[in-house]
Amino acid sequence: MSQLLDKLTVTLRWIGNALLVGLFLTMLLVAAMQVIAREFGLGFYWGDDLVRMAVLWVTMVGAVIAIGDSKHIRIDLIDRLLSEVTRRIAWVISCLGTAVICAFFGYYSLDMVGWDYVDGTPGVGQAPAWIFETVIPGSAFLMTLRFTLQAFIKPAT
Repeated sequence: MSQLLDKLTVTLRWIGNALLVGLFLTMLLVAAMQVIAREFGLGFYWGDDLVRMAVLWVTMVGAVIAIGDSKHIRIDLIDRLLSEVTRRIAWVISCLGTAVICAFFGYYSLDMVGWDYVDGTPGVGQAPAWIFETVIPGSAFLMTLRFTLQAFIKPAT
């Protein structure tokens, strides 16, 4: 069972990294093409919007990956002063508290996506904004899951 979970973890990490690289390269390419095309009075009418949405996706997917690899920003000054047992309790409280915040973020971002769906807010080209914004609640709930799982896994010291 452990080998299966390890293989699944590696596969999911590879998919996440591939998605992140693809999104970043798309964002970079479209932004560069926009700059060059504007020099000639041209450009894609959807280019700036696509870059904006790609930034959103890179940010959210990158946050999920960083949390999964425990490479997110955290303040561990107090951890160095605590005993092992107290450090473990602080770790669990911190992870579960952050998971609750991410769950609220996901819940309320569903409202935002719903409002944009109802209002028909324009996104990129003919595609509505809500399609691109689904990454916000999706990533928030994945972060909730990851922080909840990390609360019960011994942290790397």
